[in-house]
Amino acid sequence: MKRLGQILISNGTITAEQLEKGLLVSAKQKIRLGEALIDLGFLDEETLADILSKQFSIPRISTPEIVIDPTVLHEVTLALAQKHSLVPVKNQNGALVIATADPLNTAIISDLENRLKKRISIILATRSQINRAITQYYSGREDLNTSLRLVETYEFESLLDNLEQDDSLLQSGPIVKFVNEMLIGAAKERASDIHIERDGYDFHIRYRIDGILKTMFRPKLSLHPLIISRVKVMAKLDVSEHRIPQDGRIMMDVDNYPIDFRVAICPCIDGENAVLRLLNNSNEAPNLAKLGFQRPNMDKLMRLLANNFGLILVAGQTGSGKTTTLYSVLNQLNKEGVKIITLEDPVEIRLPLINQIQVNNKVNLSFASGLRSILRMDPDIVLVGEIRDRETADLAINAAMTGHLVFSTVHCGNSSEVPIRLGEMGIEPYLTANVLRGALSQRLVRVNCNHCLEKEKVSDHLRNLLNIDFDTYIGKGCAACGGIGYRGRTCIEEVLMMNEEIRKLVVEGGTASDLEKLAKNQGMISIYDSGIIKLKEKTTSAAELARVL
Repeated sequence: MKRLGQILISNGTITAEQLEKGLLVSAKQKIRLGEALIDLGFLDEETLADILSKQFSIPRISTPEIVIDPTVLHEVTLALAQKHSLVPVKNQNGALVIATADPLNTAIISDLENRLKKRISIILATRSQINRAITQYYSGREDLNTSLRLVETYEFESLLDNLEQDDSLLQSGPIVKFVNEMLIGAAKERASDIHIERDGYDFHIRYRIDGILKTMFRPKLSLHPLIISRVKVMAKLDVSEHRIPQDGRIMMDVDNYPIDFRVAICPCIDGENAVLRLLNNSNEAPNLAKLGFQRPNMDKLMRLLANNFGLILVAGQTGSGKTTTLYSVLNQLNKEGVKIITLEDPVEIRLPLINQIQVNNKVNLSFASGLRSILRMDPDIVLVGEIRDRETADLAINAAMTGHLVFSTVHCGNSSEVPIRLGEMGIEPYLTANVLRGALSQRLVRVNCNHCLEKEKVSDHLRNLLNIDFDTYIGKGCAACGGIGYRGRTCIEEVLMMNEEIRKLVVEGGTASDLEKLAKNQGMISIYDSGIIKLKEKTTSAAELARVL
């Protein structure tokens, strides 16, 4: 096999004189020849990687940035990654794939194989690619990776049988550090939920980011009861109870922001699983302008907010951003001369100057009973978290008819279904027509990553489904978006404005389809229309739009 210097001279990349200088620097600084030639400016990283790839028959990273599966990050420490210019990439076919700029460093590869007890597969990358990946993926995560490595080397098995009698293990030590770092890591990753799940012989921890679950860790199966028990301790739940569901909460400051983790523990056939919902308890209310509404829809919403009384409803599925929109509305209306009272389950963001009430069914403080009390407290504006039954609907309509501006949410697909949903709860159509000022419906689509945007390959089936004949774009996945191709979410929405024609159709018993047809004829931008606009703006992809429609 030819040496690197011979290859570079034979293909005309460098001269013999440059090779000689490179060899001197290599010997003096005790670095590889290729690195020395790059430092001298005689060779670039891409050329070196191409030559090494051909010389050793090792595949190269095919993308500008290295995309790392976060579940393998803990396999290689930050210090090791920086010292040897390598990073773990993913598990594939029973082997850990390592990206390296130095395929000749076989000693470190053998050491990793012995330590990790698994086969190592090599893929080539440039030093710049690896340095960027280290900065992107290890920043803020090294404490968590270290904790997981430490907790996996600790001998817990012999202590598990005595866990319920002696919980000192759950009060200090590596398991405490790991769970704390897991919670902090979720907040920093913008996760809305943490899922701690055992599935047969598999144990994984997933974060829900931008509405999609992503596996972050696969700890040893033996750690499952310890992590669940530590979460129970933090949430002040019964560690010894494994038969029934339990609910609790954990309060923690992350970068000086208070985060409320709502904990739900549920017994499953393989053991207890946990879901932790992250609620930001800061006083930073979302801004209406940042929701991503189309300008005509925002104008309609502002006209709705100009009402002094009446009922305004937000429709959508669970996780469609209804609560965020309502908080934005309250933030817009929150003024010194206005009294606003909310009834929520749960209170997700604490707002200044607003009286916020937490529903507590254990003491019979429901939406309905709470609303009765609210109306005796002289409010101008009332927010009821959800109208889910006849009693709450009656009280909300009564409040709207007696001079209050009432906001709430209902579970239905689009804005034209809102009057129908109220009718299904037993509200007379004439009352709905008289009190309802408008209905907003929305869904959330993921936003394309601007760092890796490319033209999307759309199948004929998907084009026909969305009725599109133009090019669309999608993020292909990069370090900036964690390999997902998306970062953040935005609204696609529609606003149904009640007018004389709409009210008449409601009273006459018109269907949701009838209402939608009439509203569109009057110029309503539907959720579909809003999504198509987002497609044309390259904000989201055809695949993502089809997923949420």
